[in-house]
Formats: sequence, structure tokens, C-alpha cells
Amino acid sequence: MSSAQRQTRLIDFLQSHSSATIQELADFCSVSHMTIRRDLDKISERGEPIKIFHGGVIYQGGAHSSHYSINRARLHMAEEKKRIAKKAASLIEPDDIVIIDAGSTGELIAEYLPTGDHLTVICYALNIASIVSTRPNCCLILAGGMYHEGSMVFENPEGLDIIRRNRARKSFITASGISVKLGITCSNFFETSTKRTVLESSLTSILVADSSKFGKIETGYFSDLDDFDIIITDTGLTEDYRDEISRMGKKLYLE
Repeated sequence: MSSAQRQTRLIDFLQSHSSATIQELADFCSVSHMTIRRDLDKISERGEPIKIFHGGVIYQGGAHSSHYSINRARLHMAEEKKRIAKKAASLIEPDDIVIIDAGSTGELIAEYLPTGDHLTVICYALNIASIVSTRPNCCLILAGGMYHEGSMVFENPEGLDIIRRNRARKSFITASGISVKLGITCSNFFETSTKRTVLESSLTSILVADSSKFGKIETGYFSDLDDFDIIITDTGLTEDYRDEISRMGKKLYLE
């Protein structure tokens, strides 16, 4: 397990348990006390709401903090996300109108947008808008609103109206959980209406998610797997999900 993967597991553990001793975390990750303390120092430096003391650590995010952290998400399955994002960007054609969803994978798609060809990009996240705004070949349409720091997403009914008034040839939609039975879910419930609106506003809907999201369930339901035309994930996808996607007749890319 890499240090980045271990740090993601530590944050998930602390969010679930509120606090832990250094010994508990060392046992959880099967590493030394020194390694855990180094990981906690790095987590704290990134701005995560933890308080470290001699024998342990307390998570101070509170009940109303966002479950999702873009900083933490960037570290999880980072190489797989890069490959997924590169494949997604390769599907974009000259003069395309595309919607890029929020999240760390969406951010990478923005980084890998084709250069030279004119594109129109609709988005509603600060990190993605910041990248697209620097591209001379891109027309940026930003659906603004209330800013959520954890996810860098803007939320507003007027923002949804902006998405509805436009149409996209392709949308790239991220997810935190993917289940055949219970559908596609996200961590932040306020994002569900935005994702549904994006699905309704695009000709081709493309799900971009690493394999760790398959079989996982979060609280915010917004669609079913069958609502997507294309699924892009990594080679870690289980055979059961590969077979199910094939049965649905969907195009699947394993990167």
C-alpha cells in the first residue's frame, strides 16, 4: 500500500470513529507508530481537520463537514484516474460541446483537454473552471452559485437553469458509488440535482470512475448504470461488473 492510499484509509477511519490511538491506526494499517505519525503530519499539512496529540488523534470535521474532500480524492487511485481521464479526453472531437462534472477525475479531464481545436466546456466547479479558463481554444460556461469548499462545487437553482438552457454533445459524469441494484450515488447530496440535469442535457453520457467505486454505495442517488452510454474505468473492475455492463449493451473502456 502506498503512503497516499494509506493516508486515504486513515482519514476514512477517523471520519467513521471520530478519534483513534496511534496503536489502533498502526494495527489498522499494519505499519509502525513512526509511519503513522508521518502520515498524520502530512494529512494535517493538507488542511484536514485533525488534532494530533501524544497518544492519538481526533477528527474535528464535525457532523456538518463535507464527507468529500477534493484534496483527499486526488490521492486515491491517482494513476488509474489519470488513465481514465486521458481516455475520456480522447473522445472529445473538434467543436464539441461538453459538460465536465466535479471531482478529481473531472479535474484531470480538464487538464487533458485536446489543444488546438475549438471546444465549449460547461462546468460548475472552481478547480475545473480555473483550468478551462486558461485554454485559448475553449469557450467556458460556468454555472455558479453557493461555493462548497470541500468539493469546490457551485450549487444554485439558477446554475441548473444555465445547464438546462444549453445542450452538450458529451457529458463526463463522476460518481462515488456504483451499484447495479441501488444505482449511481455521490457523497454530497446537494450534487444529485446537478448530475441529473447534466444527464438530461447531453446527447452522450459518459461515466468516469475508478474501479474502487464499483460495489460502493453513498447516500446521494442520482441515476442508474443503464442511464449511461459509455463507462470508462480501470482494469481493476471485477468480472461481475464487466459482464453486467456487457449485458446492458454499454460501451466499456478499461484503462
